[in-house]
Amino acid sequence: MTEEHPERGEAPDGTPPDRTPPDRTPPTGPEPGGGESACLLPLVCEECGALAEARPPVVCWRCGAQVDRA
Repeated sequence: MTEEHPERGEAPDGTPPDRTPPDRTPPTGPEPGGGESACLLPLVCEECGALAEARPPVVCWRCGAQVDRA
């Protein structure tokens, strides 16, 4: 390529680009809370395998079985 059009990813002087994005800094505090629990097993209906829409005890929306795992 010519000097006016360096290869993709190269600076005009031919040096490789900095691979670290300037706006990325490592987190400094505790991770934010929230999100869903890692284990959804208590929400699984034993009869049909559907996930309950609310915390047990509840009736399965698909088959009507009681979902009551603790």
